[in-house]
Amino acid sequence: MKSIITLVGIFLGSILFAQEDILINIPEKIKAGNEFLLVVNIPANHMKGISRLQLVLPNGFNATAKETMNSDFKFEDQKAQFLWLNYPVDEELEVTLGVTVAPTIEGYFVIKGMANWLQNNEPLRSNIYPQVITVLAGDKSEDELLSNVEKTKFSYEQFSSEGVACIRQVPYEENGEIIVNILISKGDFNKYGKLQEKIPVGYEVENVKSHNAIFVYNSKQKLVKYMWMNMPQKPKFIVTYKLKPTAEIDESNPFLIYGTFYYADNNKTIPVDIQERGIELSEE
Repeated sequence: MKSIITLVGIFLGSILFAQEDILINIPEKIKAGNEFLLVVNIPANHMKGISRLQLVLPNGFNATAKETMNSDFKFEDQKAQFLWLNYPVDEELEVTLGVTVAPTIEGYFVIKGMANWLQNNEPLRSNIYPQVITVLAGDKSEDELLSNVEKTKFSYEQFSSEGVACIRQVPYEENGEIIVNILISKGDFNKYGKLQEKIPVGYEVENVKSHNAIFVYNSKQKLVKYMWMNMPQKPKFIVTYKLKPTAEIDESNPFLIYGTFYYADNNKTIPVDIQERGIELSEE
């Protein structure tokens, strides 16, 4: 089983955009502290053979399986994974999760995912269109909320990970600007690396801390990029940029940042999703 899971885990080949997409169905709104049903509809014959469906949930969301359609299910590091050793053919599948939202969070959150499988010995991937859910304030008392917040916080010094990981501190306002801190934990990898984030409309970007990366901001695509030909020697470090509001901001749109860190290993470029957490980042 280990070798099969490893094989599925390194499916990093072509991205396949199927005629029929995998769909995530969730409510538009939920109160903090409550549970909602997440339903994923997979078209017939979308995947084949050894296949994996992976959903990435925001920090503060906890998932339990309701209907797995004979797959092996696990939920770790905010990833809900369904693994089939032999994906059912000629059958439309529907898998479901019960998702509980922590009582301490509020705002807009994104749920996204991907599917991986093999076809003619070629690894294929289809991305799932992200869905946004609004978490409204819950019914907990102020003392209960503060207690839960303290339990979920952890510091830069305390953070550790196996392999490569990338975490964004929840962006915060300072002097009218939005500060974005990102922790890269890359272990012994010292070759090529790239961090890329898509920012909301209505902001310009200024680099604050790059750790000798090439910093590029594409204003048309709203993409922030940090690129290293050789990664810093430190096993973990922080890059920082700030967002400066402009007259284009539409307050009715959610403030969302999507990001990915890429690193080179054995002549392959491997993507790692950037997770946003209530972590206090400082190298000082």
